[in-house]
Amino acid sequence: MNNSQQHPATGAPPTVAPVSLEAVIDQARSTRQQHIDDLFRRLGRGERLTAEQLHNTLHAQTLSTWWLLVARHIEHADGGSLPPAQAIARFVSWITPYLEDPTPPDSEIAVQALGLSSEHELALAHLDRSLALIRQGAARAFLAQAEMLVPACSTEQSPGASTGQEATA
Repeated sequence: MNNSQQHPATGAPPTVAPVSLEAVIDQARSTRQQHIDDLFRRLGRGERLTAEQLHNTLHAQTLSTWWLLVARHIEHADGGSLPPAQAIARFVSWITPYLEDPTPPDSEIAVQALGLSSEHELALAHLDRSLALIRQGAARAFLAQAEMLVPACSTEQSPGASTGQEATA
């Protein structure tokens, strides 16, 4: 770390500035677009796509979709008067179950227990498991980002406002 990144008096790293909701949404959108552009560039050159590239793109797509839905929810829910902290709390409650998303059995178990007999069925079993794991990872990332935002957003929320623990969609 160079000296410009340290506190001038103590030499300690600076405290992390609170991240804004807009910055999180812009970052999610930008990351998603970078991954999509990379996939299309590779496909256009006739390159094979790797599992890593597909995973990263689907993860970014899932995370971006959730943050864009938060933004839309803030803008349109309750006539546009929904406080950001309440909207984030709603989405936290809706996305938290993805942490416990039951992953389909692994392919060896699926072949034995489910009697999968074709390459197509086996590929779908693998994809179902992979997509569930991608959703879990995206949920962890979303919840970590939301946790960083809620203290900053809660100062904007009025004291009598709900915490967003209402019924889920």
